Amino acid sequence: MSQVLSFARLFLFSPSKAAEACERPDALRLGLMIYAVLMPLQLASAWFNPLSFLDPNAPVAAGYGAMFWVRVALWQPVIFSLSVFFLVVTLEWLRSGSLPVRMATTAAWAAVPLGIAAYYAPQDSLPRPVFILVLAAWLVPAVLVARRVPPDRWRKIATFMLGLCALQLVVLVLEYLTVVPARSYRGFVAFSLLSVVWLLSVASAGLRRLVGMPTPRVVLGFLLATIVILVVPALAFLLGLMPKEVLKVVIYV
Repeated sequence: MSQVLSFARLFLFSPSKAAEACERPDALRLGLMIYAVLMPLQLASAWFNPLSFLDPNAPVAAGYGAMFWVRVALWQPVIFSLSVFFLVVTLEWLRSGSLPVRMATTAAWAAVPLGIAAYYAPQDSLPRPVFILVLAAWLVPAVLVARRVPPDRWRKIATFMLGLCALQLVVLVLEYLTVVPARSYRGFVAFSLLSVVWLLSVASAGLRRLVGMPTPRVVLGFLLATIVILVVPALAFLLGLMPKEVLKVVIYV
């Protein structure tokens, strides 16, 4: 347990040291243990729904049965794994070449799922087979880029992302200690902005050390990968893979 705590502490204030620690043989195991703590706490937070005062349309999750929460829980590692995949792909593509060109092509690629989701969602205006075909075509470049990445880099980046769960865990606790008792919308916005800045700072500094890339390329890769993963639940819903009620809770988690 002391090893897990020491490993987690690095991700809060020493991202460069955290990146170095991700190269240790036991780092992946420690990261998985951190993730194993965060996931049930996030689910419990969704069940209690302490931020319901911010949005009256938020799902009332406490009334759902056990099987519903099993489905929500099963989606969490899927979405996390996809976040690692998209991050590795965007970082690999931005690793070399002209930054403006690589940035423009990556941004265009990241905008595709947003565009097709927005076009398909209103009234199923895009036929389902065409929707699937467009998504498959969109994934082809990502798969081709992913094949160039050495296995060791996959493991290190996955470990680092697991370690970042320690920061998310602290943010969740602080949210319960500050925003929830105050029940303040402005306080929530300020807290959220500070949390995002903290996460982006730690992620960019750590990944820069881990993958040996300049900060602008790392920040762009992290942000664009985040944009893509944010639309994944909506795509899963539009494909009929995720029920609407599960989608609502997954978004809030």
